[in-house]
Amino acid sequence: MHAWTDHLRFAYQPVVDLATGSVTAMEVLARSTEGDVLAEARRDPEVDAELAALALRSATRQEGLLPLHVNVFTGTLAALGDLTALRRVVRDAGRRPWEVTLDVTPSARASSGASPGASGGVPREALLSAVGALREDGFRICADGVGAGELSMLLLADLSPDLVKVDAAVVAGLPHRSTYRAAVAGLRRFCDGIGALLTVEGVETELQYAAARAAGAHLAQGHLFAPPARRPVTEVRLPLCPPTAPPVGSGAGGPPVADFLHPAAMLPLSASASQVRALLTGSPEVSGVLLVDPDGVPVRAVDRDRFLLAMSGRYGHALYADRPAVRLADRPRTVRLGATAWDVLDVVAADDRGRTADDVAVVDDAGRCVGVVRLAEVVRALADSRLEDTSGLNPLTRTPRPGAG
Repeated sequence: MHAWTDHLRFAYQPVVDLATGSVTAMEVLARSTEGDVLAEARRDPEVDAELAALALRSATRQEGLLPLHVNVFTGTLAALGDLTALRRVVRDAGRRPWEVTLDVTPSARASSGASPGASGGVPREALLSAVGALREDGFRICADGVGAGELSMLLLADLSPDLVKVDAAVVAGLPHRSTYRAAVAGLRRFCDGIGALLTVEGVETELQYAAARAAGAHLAQGHLFAPPARRPVTEVRLPLCPPTAPPVGSGAGGPPVADFLHPAAMLPLSASASQVRALLTGSPEVSGVLLVDPDGVPVRAVDRDRFLLAMSGRYGHALYADRPAVRLADRPRTVRLGATAWDVLDVVAADDRGRTADDVAVVDDAGRCVGVVRLAEVVRALADSRLEDTSGLNPLTRTPRPGAG
């Protein structure tokens, strides 16, 4: 008799930054050629935990440095309290916990006897305890299926996730229903308040894409960008989108830094110069490397151009290759996830002028790196916003034109 794993396959779907069009992560999706493995995982926590570990192991066999998303049901976390097999795969693969986001999905339809704040009758305290332990170890948490699932507002607030993912059923109605748009805009304000990123899934049309951007979504998934595929893809289709009003919740301080996030290339603080060089030469799109401590906190930053120039100079390889890369690194420049584009400029202005073009690391409340922003993109966005602001002014008096606004 064949094991259920014999019929299991995995697909990969990119998570796209709506501001930059870059791929920030890859979600690993289970597919079964026989039977319904997801239904079985929903019923059996052991199966679901093993499925999550298998998904991560499958992804580690693929080339790439992108962070990963793996799905797990709330009932699994509440019942097991830990994901031992998943932790083992992370360790064996040489990955770090903060590179893995757990998409926490409600297990079942809520019953009438479910306790307040529970998800489908799942014990609330057990779920929050499990999530707290995983977050303490560095794993990132995404509240999945928000808007059409059974994740109550009370539980969502107590989870305080790093990402909030809006269900595809809500996204489908965004272009046509103002109430849906208002709900997603409200979630954006919630995310801004807790330092989370707002994600939408199931984006299939350009109208949905435009509506999601207007409502304030940071990240998105869907067939419009790239369908799930047997191998990870990093090139996605980003349609042209007509200019929209700033999302509800973005204040006068400029666009939020989350709008400019790119995945961070990170290596342990103990990495050698040869390891950094191998990463940079193998990944031309990487503009710098962050050297982080065991908790994922940036300690030093390596700029691509200065590093490669030093390594290619006379005796450069002999001097540095087998020595710690920190010898060629600088103090990292960081901003909090809740910062704005203007805050990024303030950090850059206060630093050495020779580092003007260096990336700025974005960190969460615990100081862990969640991505980087590139100064050129921030400056371009602020310049565009200034042009939009001044277009309604009289060029002589600098006062609003009649009828402007």
